[in-house]
Amino acid sequence: MIVSLIVAAAANEVIGRDGDIPWHLPGDLRRFRRLTSGHAVVMGRLTHESILSRLGRPLPGRTSVVVSRTLREAPGVLVAPSVPEALRIAREQETGGQIFVIGGASVYREALDAVDRVHLTRVHQDFTGDTAMPGNWLDGFTEVSREGPLEESGLTYSYVDYVR
Repeated sequence: MIVSLIVAAAANEVIGRDGDIPWHLPGDLRRFRRLTSGHAVVMGRLTHESILSRLGRPLPGRTSVVVSRTLREAPGVLVAPSVPEALRIAREQETGGQIFVIGGASVYREALDAVDRVHLTRVHQDFTGDTAMPGNWLDGFTEVSREGPLEESGLTYSYVDYVR
């Protein structure tokens, strides 16, 4: 079973501001959907709530496992009290051979040691934000593919894949 982390991060590692992504890249959203569809996805409660506020439902075509110590149950998702437990549940549910960790920052940090692959959308500028990936988080990973730079919504970005 492959555990993949999928994230969009600015050049200064910012991934969020006020509970949202500080940019809008429709191409990146399409890539996220293409890569994660049909797979189990692991996320924190705030990421889950963000998806619900945006879509009005859990991500379609995916098994959602939400890490939360306070949420006991939620329609259309499985709930786990910790990242290791969420990964265990996701492994039991996954039939396609790959689990995706989709955020937020604390779930990324806790899952990082279990990750085999990273799908990074690197936005090539700094952003102001209140959520970022930890320093040196890609240590131990090797870049295996890169697409870009691409331009959209006035931003330049690249898709970069890493393996451990």
